[in-house]
Amino acid sequence: MIRAVMLFRSGGRVPKAVSLAKKLRGLSFVTDAYAVFGRFDIVAFLEAENESQLYKLLSEATLEGVMTSETLTEVVSDERSRDYGKGPFSN
Repeated sequence: MIRAVMLFRSGGRVPKAVSLAKKLRGLSFVTDAYAVFGRFDIVAFLEAENESQLYKLLSEATLEGVMTSETLTEVVSDERSRDYGKGPFSN
């Protein structure tokens, strides 16, 4: 299982953001979505079986009325990610 958070900009209109969040909640791979105040208008939480499936599903999460989106994907904590974030000063 892999998780991701998507942040959406919809133009700053609260009713539009609420409506889009409701549509996102209707997608099977979206575990929650809601309108927020701040730099982005909507936040959505996604889950998929693996990275490949997640990347395919991301295009489905971009709805008409969304101006831009940004996706934050969970770092898979297995052998492949053991050295993520280690710089020259890490122990």
